[in-house]
Amino acid sequence: MRTEYINIGDDDWGVLLIYGFDVDVDYDEMAAQMRSFGLSEGGIRRAMNVLSKYNTGMCVSVPDLRMSAIYVGRSTSSGEFYSTVIHECIHAANAILEWYGEDWVGEPAAYLVGYMTKAVVERVGEPCRD
Repeated sequence: MRTEYINIGDDDWGVLLIYGFDVDVDYDEMAAQMRSFGLSEGGIRRAMNVLSKYNTGMCVSVPDLRMSAIYVGRSTSSGEFYSTVIHECIHAANAILEWYGEDWVGEPAAYLVGYMTKAVVERVGEPCRD
């Protein structure tokens, strides 16, 4: 399991990208992370069921902590990985923009998703290669 941290603003919001995991092997560690983000045991089981499938992801945001966790399941290709990442970044961006009181329409949203996407590409590179 790999984790990357993306800082948004001047330590205003943190985004954890969690990928390269095997739900069966990493269940306990992932469940502990999800509990820290407020997921119930039922929510964790549902999340693990979703994340055990290919080309899936999940974003959990906690405005009180100013944190988002993006989980990206196994991917069939680099394109699928990045498609899932960007999809989940948009969910994180929704939470961040709401916290800042910004509208989704316009430049702040576009720059935020672009910033997160660039950070992931620079840190992860080719996700389906070991």
